Amino acid sequence: MISAQDDHLQKLIRLMTTAAANAALYHTEHRQVLRLSKQALNELHQLFNVHSNITLKVIDEQLIFTNKPVAKNLAVDRLLEALTRNGISHLQIEPGVYTEELLGFINLLSKSPDKQIDIKSSENIHFGQVEVRYKNSGSQQLAELNLAEIADYEADRFMDIYQTVRNKQKLEMAGINEIVNGFVSEFNSQSDAFMAIAPLRSMDEYTYTHSTNICMLNLAQAKVLGIEGQLLNDIGIAAMLHDVGKMFISPDILSKSGQLNEEEWQIMQQHPRLGAEYLLNTPGVPRLAVVTAFEHHMRYDNAGYPKTAHPWQQHICSHMTAISDTYDAMRTHRAYEESLDIDQIISIMLDLAGNKLHPQLTYSFLQVLSELDKSSEPSNYSAR
Repeated sequence: MISAQDDHLQKLIRLMTTAAANAALYHTEHRQVLRLSKQALNELHQLFNVHSNITLKVIDEQLIFTNKPVAKNLAVDRLLEALTRNGISHLQIEPGVYTEELLGFINLLSKSPDKQIDIKSSENIHFGQVEVRYKNSGSQQLAELNLAEIADYEADRFMDIYQTVRNKQKLEMAGINEIVNGFVSEFNSQSDAFMAIAPLRSMDEYTYTHSTNICMLNLAQAKVLGIEGQLLNDIGIAAMLHDVGKMFISPDILSKSGQLNEEEWQIMQQHPRLGAEYLLNTPGVPRLAVVTAFEHHMRYDNAGYPKTAHPWQQHICSHMTAISDTYDAMRTHRAYEESLDIDQIISIMLDLAGNKLHPQLTYSFLQVLSELDKSSEPSNYSAR
């Protein structure tokens, strides 16, 4: 059982590395970085109640605290990698540490290997350095972790990325690519692709939860079909961004618990077009993500939306996304509707195969889905 102090240390490391990830995308004065840094400082104060200082050492590729190895997870691995990359083998934080000092350390953690930074101790944060040796980072480390760890670590960053869209700011693709690369690496390490999606996320934040669930479900479908390489990554990115158009829809409509009225429904039906237009004008976005954002509500029989003026041949990724969307909506517990059990979901999706959903892809999906653990926890998102 993890002790209270170990828990505070793990939270501290997660908050610092998440703040560093945000700083890499934006800057150290970004509101998300400042918020996470403040929380990290609170965790430090909890640790100072027991320890006169916080001393972390890097010994034989292990992070050591109070002469014991720190339990490995994604955040610990990233801190270890950043310390090693900068030649830091000894880190000591004193009780007098203040926000600006911690932000300086977070800025150091945020720098990529190709960017040199002058490493200097501050008044209450002290470094011990060894010879600098660069190591691979990013998705190679993510491959050693499970999906639940990756999803938990990336939550704050992904939700903040989506918030930039809501504010009509430029979407940075670096963070999206890294998240998807982590998922792809984990799927590649699984002998059974569908078993990797058993721990689907159950967080309350709808944009993150739903997009992450659809990403995992799409990757599972693609792996079963034998899709690999760049196309697999593009399918994951397309899934993460398929609902980006909803960031341009009023939150009152998105969060409405009951049925939408006709005016609200007309507004809601604009989100595929709005999302595709936004992604089309965003550098670095795969064209498949643009297509999927536009097509994912068209239905197999083209009776959905948006309407097109001529027969439209949908991409296979759009069909997979519609299948994943339908499944995730039915397994969701909502305030006004209970989630369905797996037998009910299979029955309904079989009825939808051939009209709303691509029949062959649906049969493939359901054949493997039935083998999943039925006790997996439902999420809290309703997909419209």
